[in-house]
Amino acid sequence: MREYQRLTEMGGALSGLMQELRRLAGLIIPTTRSTPIETVESVTEFVGTRAAYVAQTTLYGYMKARMGTSFQRYFEDDDFSATLRIAAVKVAVACVDDLTIFAIAKATESGKLSRAATCSFALQCYERALQDIVSEQDRIHIPADAAATFQLRVQATDWVKAADRDYSFVRSPEALVRYAPVVEEFMHDDSEIVGNSIRFRWIEIRKALTQRMDADAVCRDWLDT
Repeated sequence: MREYQRLTEMGGALSGLMQELRRLAGLIIPTTRSTPIETVESVTEFVGTRAAYVAQTTLYGYMKARMGTSFQRYFEDDDFSATLRIAAVKVAVACVDDLTIFAIAKATESGKLSRAATCSFALQCYERALQDIVSEQDRIHIPADAAATFQLRVQATDWVKAADRDYSFVRSPEALVRYAPVVEEFMHDDSEIVGNSIRFRWIEIRKALTQRMDADAVCRDWLDT
């Protein structure tokens, strides 16, 4: 528990480093807004900005915790920075994957969209959110099978269950453990702690989405497009 608290505190302490981290990560985080989520565009914006934020803060929080006082020296190394940039993109893809499923499930839980429309909405949200947050030069780092894997997930999703808490958030914890540039021994030893660190960050994201979402308005906007 103490180590988990240390990792989450490290993640929270990253706010002063965000400018540098954005340069290294290859992720674009537009200015976030707290206005109601009532359009297809605003759902996509929320998914992209929050997924990029969670990917960045959890990955760099973990790396900073593992490196201790030497983390700045590692971050200044060009080879390591390039590796970290690739990892950030891959973790972000998984975060978009998870958050898209949850966001679309919340938007459509009233049943006002057919299953086919819900699936189409999810696919569009996923694609556009990635376009918004991953720079063109870094799209080569998106796993080649990411889109196809997400499409299969969408087709198999139980949209009622997906609107409940942790059900949707399965790929981002796995990706953070898998892609963080640490030795294999650390991957194994830290897997539970690191997975929990990203699950913890999703709590506030889910809460914010639920509070701001006007699901009826979102569904109307989708049907009007």
